[in-house]
Amino acid sequence: MLIAFTPSNKVVSNLVKIRKIAKIDIKKGSGLKIPHITIIDNSFLDIEKVDMELKRFAKSFKPFSAKIKGIGLFVVKNSIGLKKYKQKDSLIYLVKNNNSLIKFREELLKKLDYLKTDDRLKQFMEENPKLSNRNLMNIKKYGSPFGLKEWKFHTTIGLIPRKKKEEIMEKIKKLNLQENWEIDHFSLFVRKDGWVLFKKYYLKSR
Repeated sequence: MLIAFTPSNKVVSNLVKIRKIAKIDIKKGSGLKIPHITIIDNSFLDIEKVDMELKRFAKSFKPFSAKIKGIGLFVVKNSIGLKKYKQKDSLIYLVKNNNSLIKFREELLKKLDYLKTDDRLKQFMEENPKLSNRNLMNIKKYGSPFGLKEWKFHTTIGLIPRKKKEEIMEKIKKLNLQENWEIDHFSLFVRKDGWVLFKKYYLKSR
């Protein structure tokens, strides 16, 4: 299951422009095609219980602001052993960290901890046998090889060849990419022949 924020229309519009410049085809691959900012990507035991916890959690949080701070690269070391990053880096729309974002993710991880399964860990181990013990421990805890402090809130634009990244970054650096928007909801996606939106959860009104 994937829990994520969805960015504003202005951010989505900029993503389209950047993908054209970088010649990124998002039709390839099996990831979620909707622009999103991942909060949690993990396997959970019972969707009804997850839904119940998310409803409760949404009522405990007020809407808050987020800010895109520009383009970045998600560079994964070859030693980690993630196959899709072997010759490529991920071009990302970086979200500026703030206390609300960090608190939101950390508290939600705690709320759902008792429902998580080992399926996500098993998948990573099968697909990426060279993962370190530290990476495996992070996957078991958070559903990702990266720990809490390593986590970057971002919207993925797409993978680009490492040898072409300077050329691509040069072309897009002139665009005005910083945007502010209000986060007033988050969404749950489930896998059914690809990612499918299950439900949106709106944060309590101010």
